[in-house]
Amino acid sequence: MITIGQIPPKTKAFFNTVKNEFTKQAFDHFWGLVLAMTISHGSTIDRLAKWLRNSTHRTNHGEFLWRSVWSESWVIQEIALDTLRRARRKKKARKCYLIIDDTQTLKRAKKMEGVGKLYHHSTGKYGNGHTIVKACLWYCGVTIPLASLLYLKKESAAKLKRDYLKLTQMAALVIHNAELPSDLDVTVLFDSFYLCPVVAEACHARGWHFVSVGKGNRNFTVKGVKHKVGRYGRNVLRRSGQWHNIQGLRKSGMYRLAVRFGYLSKLGEVKVVFSRRRSEKKTLALVTDDLGASMRTIVADYLKRWAIELLIKDEKQHLGLGDYRVRRYDSVVRHLHLVDCAYACLTHLALKEHSAQGHNKTKKMLRLPPISQLKTRMRQVVWQEAVEDVVKYSHEKPVIRRLERLLAA
Repeated sequence: MITIGQIPPKTKAFFNTVKNEFTKQAFDHFWGLVLAMTISHGSTIDRLAKWLRNSTHRTNHGEFLWRSVWSESWVIQEIALDTLRRARRKKKARKCYLIIDDTQTLKRAKKMEGVGKLYHHSTGKYGNGHTIVKACLWYCGVTIPLASLLYLKKESAAKLKRDYLKLTQMAALVIHNAELPSDLDVTVLFDSFYLCPVVAEACHARGWHFVSVGKGNRNFTVKGVKHKVGRYGRNVLRRSGQWHNIQGLRKSGMYRLAVRFGYLSKLGEVKVVFSRRRSEKKTLALVTDDLGASMRTIVADYLKRWAIELLIKDEKQHLGLGDYRVRRYDSVVRHLHLVDCAYACLTHLALKEHSAQGHNKTKKMLRLPPISQLKTRMRQVVWQEAVEDVVKYSHEKPVIRRLERLLAA
């Protein structure tokens, strides 16, 4: 079994970005758990500890999650900015997307703090679990985790003596706290649940535009006449829609589009692009406050929102987003941020090797390998570091030659 003894040289720059935020002992826990997540098949503390060569007892890692003093939100934001700077060295585009969504994890533990009854959309059943607000950046094909906030119901917030925030207020908080380079042209993307005055005003305060989906039952006023978005959109597309080829996140597709200006209830003047994909019956109403953007640009921008769905899927399947088995609220929050750091660490490795391989810099998008392949590559990096460490300190020549042959293979 591969074990981690020290930080591999290819990831030292990644961890040095936030090293000063930790004490030496806490930093050892931090980098060890993050690296273990990048090569492990699960992210429970017990499983992660087995990957660490000089690991203390698993309870010490649990203590690190709730006793140590460090700001998890600051750490992931600094890592996100560092990853963004590395991506910008390769691509000089100014366009960046801040994407917000939420996900759920079911938990059977009754004493875990913050657990509440919810409707689990994936299974279509009610159960106990957590709701997590996720935020990421998308820049030229690179998805960068930015924030993970754990939602608390009113009774749980009162019990834990914390401020109660609605999901929309948490999304607005992410927008307010996002420290991004001032020269970036930022567009905020979110689904219909977050299309409300609180989130829209947060975007306006930062000087950023937003693109979202409007629910079919919302009131849309055009030239003084009030319409329901859903029915009105279908009629507009049927009468005046035109077909356009739009580039999505990974491939292009044909969309029937039409645009109208008007006033959406509680949001003021907006542009609404009605869109329907070929071979589908469902009509979407894409709402934006960027009145000067073309309808093709608005649709292409909103298609980037799929990046956060892929991020959540990868973190759940490959990095153990929902694998935490800790009781305290702070421990859960830090576990979520460690998973984000592990994702960013794999992205850092991909960007570093992308530069070394001399890929074509004229392409608009960076094409990084999927997370499953990056985990395999990280295991190879850790294995190489482990073999080189044994070769360096061993005095047995047959052992050294055997290890050198394994390393060459």
